[in-house]
Amino acid sequence: MHHKQTLMPANSQQSESNHPFSAEERQHAIGQLVQDEGRVVTQKLVTRFGVSRMTIHRDLDALAAAGLVRKVRGGAVPATDAIQPAAPRTATCAMCNLPVSDRSVMMIHSRSRGKLCACCPHCGLMMLGNLDDVEAALARDFLFGRMVNAFDASYVIDADVRLCCVPSTICFATAADAERFQRGFGGRVTTYATAQALLHAGHRKQL
Repeated sequence: MHHKQTLMPANSQQSESNHPFSAEERQHAIGQLVQDEGRVVTQKLVTRFGVSRMTIHRDLDALAAAGLVRKVRGGAVPATDAIQPAAPRTATCAMCNLPVSDRSVMMIHSRSRGKLCACCPHCGLMMLGNLDDVEAALARDFLFGRMVNAFDASYVIDADVRLCCVPSTICFATAADAERFQRGFGGRVTTYATAQALLHAGHRKQL
């Protein structure tokens, strides 16, 4: 399950043993810093998060293995394929087995199952609700085509525009973009958590 976190102040001296963030939370924050700043420096991450240099190296290794960053001397930069990853040409959705279109793809990295593709955010959110070892999740922004962090994105559910599965679930990088789309095409604007809850509730009603 994804948890939103606030980064520790740079002058924090809290010991690693009682640090409030889990490895997953810390790695998510580091990944966001890499995308926002273009480069992170290992020593600055050590200071910011109050953990050891070895711990930061392990975090960067995990992010690199997920295809989210590329390690360089002294830190990390965005991976070349982290900005616009494309679904494999022969990919099928791990949830519904339909062909995956790059236009609506959602990509998930699970520690136990590796990289998974979903045909659309509908299936992607359903999959995320069934996995407890997710390291990263990216979804295609409907307006600009950029892959964005699925946990921080906004979603429009049941709009008049249907991408793939029903109810239609469309990803947007910002709530403002989602609201502009909703005014023209209907549907309900939601956060990640609300969208996931609505889809799972609707699925249970169908059973």
